[in-house]
Amino acid sequence: MTGFSEKITNKVEQTMLSHGMTDVGSILAGLSGGADSAALVAVLCRLSEKYGFRVCAAHVNHGLRGEAADRDEEVSRSMAASLGIEFFSLRADVRAYAEEKGIGEEAAGREVRYAYFDRLMDEHGIELTATAHHRNDNAETILMNFMRGSSASGLCGIPYRRGRIVRPLLDITRAEIERYCDDNGIAYVTDATNTDESYTRNRIRHSLLPYIEREFNPAFVETVTNNAEIISRDEDYMRSETERICEKHVKDGSIDIDILKNMHPALTARVIRNMIAGAKSTEDVSSAAVDAVRGLIGSARTGAGVDIYGGVRASVSYGKLVIGERRGEMPEFSYTIAPGGSVYIPELGLTAHMGYAGKRDGSGEFFSFLGDPETAVFEIRNRRGGDVFVPWGMKGRKKLKNFMIDEKIPREKRSSVGIFTINGDIAWVIGYRRDDRFKFSGTGIKIWFTY
Repeated sequence: MTGFSEKITNKVEQTMLSHGMTDVGSILAGLSGGADSAALVAVLCRLSEKYGFRVCAAHVNHGLRGEAADRDEEVSRSMAASLGIEFFSLRADVRAYAEEKGIGEEAAGREVRYAYFDRLMDEHGIELTATAHHRNDNAETILMNFMRGSSASGLCGIPYRRGRIVRPLLDITRAEIERYCDDNGIAYVTDATNTDESYTRNRIRHSLLPYIEREFNPAFVETVTNNAEIISRDEDYMRSETERICEKHVKDGSIDIDILKNMHPALTARVIRNMIAGAKSTEDVSSAAVDAVRGLIGSARTGAGVDIYGGVRASVSYGKLVIGERRGEMPEFSYTIAPGGSVYIPELGLTAHMGYAGKRDGSGEFFSFLGDPETAVFEIRNRRGGDVFVPWGMKGRKKLKNFMIDEKIPREKRSSVGIFTINGDIAWVIGYRRDDRFKFSGTGIKIWFTY
């Protein structure tokens, strides 16, 4: 092993020791066949000799790139065989899964991969899954989150550990990984989509970051990830302080409004966010939803309220802010949007964005239709009596009510499902199924949501 390879192995070892990744019996490594994951598996195998954990590898063929995807799978299988480690593989129809779930292919692929990792860990008694995210990935993620308007938690970057998922290479740069592979004769493949700059992350990787490093700060990746560590420490403190306040003052989903008003605004927002997250059973809470509740407590008028998510309502009751499940069906709501515009939808807790589309770019949902997008009417609403649409893959119409029954959506939740319409026709039952009549044919519009 060269001096450089030993240095990289030692850096990964220190990362793993610092974040409790070595004291386990087995680690599953996500192996795509690229340089990052190839280096990850090689370093883990070397460290396994010292720490005694078992290494195995898992590959997911997303079925999106034909022969290239099959090549990646075979390269991954060969590498695992050369290292003498167990290899698992899954062939998935990610495109069909994305259509079924009404999400983008990138998000669908992520869901499929992590579900597969979870299943393998459960079935084979594996304690951790290691992914090959590295320092450059972290910088790209932080920049993406910043440009999308993330909260402080989004500026902390990729965590070293989240549950059973660990990232041993987070202190290693992409250049170090590629040199490590070259020095050790490790074969890897390059995914052609990694150079496709229609994807936001690729534009950041190939255009924005090099420009910043060339024109402003050659050590920008190091700078931004170091800043993320500082933000992360501050975020840890604020999170613990918020939890302390909630434990002391939030009872049965309510808190005295005077207590909120006397807090620092940063803590007020965090307490509200925690209360919404508890009622919604998720950590994905938008800043717009928090702002809607802050506006509500300004008047402190008993009976005032706002729907902030499909099944969640915030209301004022005799000097208390109450956040909990909405009782009864949600009243009708409707919001219009146009290409190039955005609209916050409090009932869904989401901000919708729309733009023109000439081709798929990996983000959002894409629709084509007859007529001029500039004069078309685009609407996001909840259900109406008599709604019908043509579910993706079908040729005949189906009543929306029957579709919701088939999807086992509880009766009390049906009025909180978002519906996207084009010129009055349902184009997408958001989160469930698109309409077959609006298949994207290379030109049209795209719509996406942010929290």
